[in-house]
Amino acid sequence: MTASVAPSDEPGPAPGRRDPAILRAWASAELWIACAALTVIFLSVLWQVISRYAPALNWPGVGELANYSLIVLTFIMVGYLIGNNGHITIQIIDYLAKGKAFVVVKAVSAACTALICAVLVWEAYELIRAYPTRTTAALGIPIWTLYAIPLIGFASGAVRAVIRVFTADREDFPFDAAEAK
Repeated sequence: MTASVAPSDEPGPAPGRRDPAILRAWASAELWIACAALTVIFLSVLWQVISRYAPALNWPGVGELANYSLIVLTFIMVGYLIGNNGHITIQIIDYLAKGKAFVVVKAVSAACTALICAVLVWEAYELIRAYPTRTTAALGIPIWTLYAIPLIGFASGAVRAVIRVFTADREDFPFDAAEAK
């Protein structure tokens, strides 16, 4: 007698979509940092609202903290979104190109994205070198640490885009933010 295996109701990774463990760990770290930045933004704005009614709580650094957390949130998610097909795209060519032409379009698009990310990594590196001792006004955060965030985000985006060049022949799955892992 043979045993039959019933299909599982648990959602698993899509066939052929499982990223290597290092990329999954990196994506988890990016999501964790983004969630922390979003929490800081929420709490900072809440603090600002409360301080309008309780002037003793007024602190100039809270606005700066919210602003820089938004920068962190924006740039740390670059690699995650590129790697998970969540970045902004114009899909007109995607509907016109079929077969191998579509694979070429995806590969060229990913190569352009990788090149742009690499140039932005270089620019962030140059900004870090240009302002090694400068600090922010209220919190005194070294400016070079703020430039390190885009450097990390665009480096991650460049790596993910290069991976997409070599996996252009695989099917893309629509990005669903509700299922982000």
